[in-house]
Amino acid sequence: MPRDFLRPPSEAERRSRYRVRELEAPSLEAHGIGHGSADARELLSWDDVERVVVAEVGEPEGVRTIVCDLVRRAFGGGFKAHRLDADPGEAAQALARGLEAGLGPRASAGLKSLAGDGLATRWYPDLAAFEEEALAELERGA
Repeated sequence: MPRDFLRPPSEAERRSRYRVRELEAPSLEAHGIGHGSADARELLSWDDVERVVVAEVGEPEGVRTIVCDLVRRAFGGGFKAHRLDADPGEAAQALARGLEAGLGPRASAGLKSLAGDGLATRWYPDLAAFEEEALAELERGA
């Protein structure tokens, strides 16, 4: 059944087409991002990342975080996002600088802005809204 772009996807639809994996104990390395427990470390290679979606998520007067989804197409359709997050400010800027260096020319404008001035160019009140917009953007090929 084709997707109806006039209505937002349900949570189940979104999760089936935009699968998120939060990276455990991530570390930026020369060839990618190391993650996982000490006895089962994995490497997400820079070459495996097709796009980066970055935004500030949370209420302006409440708890906020900078979310960086490193996205690639998933086998069988949809997208797989490897999620990193950081507190706004210096921590987020340092993360963005490391991601920008690893991704080189594939770094998004939003990531470059965050690396340069420490500010996210997008804001969403919650992760569902962020993921919905990221999915729509990716499906449009923007």
